[in-house]
Amino acid sequence: MRVAHSLFHPFSDWIQFQPQRLLVLFCFTMLLGSVFPGRVEAHPISVSQENVYVTREKVVISMQIYVEDLYFFQKLEPDKENIVSQVKIKQAIEKHKKFLLDRLLVRDINGERLKGKVVSVDDSSVSPQGVAMSDLMAFTLVFQLEYPLSEPPEFLTFSQQLVDSNAGFPAMVQFNLKQEGSETPYAVAMKPREPQTIRFNWDHPPLAPDASEEDWQKWLKERREETLGITSYGTVYSFIYIEDFEVRHEILIPLATLESFFTLDRKDEDFLSVAEQEASREKIEHFFAKANPVEIDGIQVKPVISRLDFYGLDFKDFAKPAEKKKVSIANARVGIILSYSTKGTPDKVKVTWDMFNRSLWSAESVCFAFDKSYKPVFSKLERNSEFEWTNPGRKVSLEVNPVEVALQPRSIWSVPLLSVGGLFVCFVLSLSLISKHQRRKTTYTILGLLLVASLLCWPVSRVTFASPLEPVPHVSRDKAEAVFKTLHKNIYRSFDYHTESDIYDALAKSADGSFLETLYRQINQSLKMQEQGGAVSRVTDVQWETIKPAAGEAVDSTQPHDERSFAVKSTWTVSGTVEHWGHIHTRTNQYQAIFYLEPVEGVWKLTGMNLLDQERLRFQTGLREVKLEEPEPAPEPKKKATPKTKSTNSSKS
Repeated sequence: MRVAHSLFHPFSDWIQFQPQRLLVLFCFTMLLGSVFPGRVEAHPISVSQENVYVTREKVVISMQIYVEDLYFFQKLEPDKENIVSQVKIKQAIEKHKKFLLDRLLVRDINGERLKGKVVSVDDSSVSPQGVAMSDLMAFTLVFQLEYPLSEPPEFLTFSQQLVDSNAGFPAMVQFNLKQEGSETPYAVAMKPREPQTIRFNWDHPPLAPDASEEDWQKWLKERREETLGITSYGTVYSFIYIEDFEVRHEILIPLATLESFFTLDRKDEDFLSVAEQEASREKIEHFFAKANPVEIDGIQVKPVISRLDFYGLDFKDFAKPAEKKKVSIANARVGIILSYSTKGTPDKVKVTWDMFNRSLWSAESVCFAFDKSYKPVFSKLERNSEFEWTNPGRKVSLEVNPVEVALQPRSIWSVPLLSVGGLFVCFVLSLSLISKHQRRKTTYTILGLLLVASLLCWPVSRVTFASPLEPVPHVSRDKAEAVFKTLHKNIYRSFDYHTESDIYDALAKSADGSFLETLYRQINQSLKMQEQGGAVSRVTDVQWETIKPAAGEAVDSTQPHDERSFAVKSTWTVSGTVEHWGHIHTRTNQYQAIFYLEPVEGVWKLTGMNLLDQERLRFQTGLREVKLEEPEPAPEPKKKATPKTKSTNSSKS
């Protein structure tokens, strides 16, 4: 573990791939030897050592090279006796100073090159008589370079371009770095144009190599929390999410690695401008739309690119949209989210990783399938490029069901108002005629006409009202609370669907009229996390603090409504999450509102809402805990009984 700890700062993820990278280098060397046997024997791959010490004020680089490097890069010429004179070596050293300053690059957090200078050269190993061509690898030179810093750096990016265009093979650099205040080095074999980005924590530098295992685990955990789990700046990250209506593949890839697959058009070799980022979107989206195919239930599904962002080193929360600014080719990253729609919960998901090349031989991934976690490793060397997930039996069940109205309304009376009025007038006239003993023909005619008109108006101009002889139906407090809770829960559950039409169909089971569209807009807006660029969160919990009758509140409508209608005043909290790239954002809001409920075609519906108050209670970010699923052990074949012997293997091994 001590060796592992010495390599932990700060890219433990990247270091895990070192054995494979060294194997690749070995194979590459053997390949050169088979293709160019004479040339490789005369010109072996150059290996230099770069020792870096970083303080708060400066970066000190001690570059140890062989005299042979001067022969390759500065074109040293031997004399007739095959000896390179000391004078020529010193002349080449002067030229090599500028060469190293141009080819050993140190960049700040924004990708800008730091300006350095060569402060000394140790050439004491070179004798005044010069160096024989056969001994070029026996003598070393040490160049010391310094790069002043204006402030303690949080990030530095190192790269080397020690490439001889005529040789046709790279120069390897054994890169070793130490931070002031720490004895734990960071070491890696650095190839040309493969930048190494280091993060420095000056308050909590790496622990001493002899620190306890417990202290190391604590230190590593704190670093993971600081960076939200994205601890390496040269590693490709892959996160696969399997959900009820969606499979999502999120890929975070260094821009330098992405450019090993195709080149992005740009004017500046070191930077990609905002305009160039926008122009490159189509090319990047086209590449990822075909890369890493995904099959759902045996059918290859085309992805929808839901997000594509360019991130600088100072960006930690990749769930947020990135700020529009130019980025460095050496240390920027591209985050892309590919979404694959499903009809309910998928039965089988198969992801094939086919993004392999000379710079990317393997990629570790994390798959979150509901409450289960998996860590597939895609590797070209191990010929493992597929990950398959099989549904253990889960089926989506949203349970958005209407609530029937059990309370019966009062009987309805219907009265023909004009007819009753006409008959009443006829009755009054009749009494008048009888009391005055009048026998006028005109009066009888009027009375007859009124009577006929009253009878003709009997089917029309009717007034309906509930029977005054029956008690007014009343929804009990317990029943009102139960109905409201069910409808309210249905409202939030409707947003578990992914398409707008499905959400509307689910909402229509619990809301009615113009309020349906209003409710959709209000709830959808409330679920958006502005901290995450407006991403719609998934509701994980709804808690009601108070639900009580809203006495004296009437349905806010000009239309007649059922007398069984009621209103409740509720205070409740909603917790929602947005999850991307292995970390979860959780937000809890509190609301208070008056809701109006009415019977509509035999079921209860929400028909109005008056929002009284809303408040943000908390917002927090945390890492998604990875609980790996252990494969079930295969049943052991039955064997014949054999005498028991004492095992020499420890059960704790």
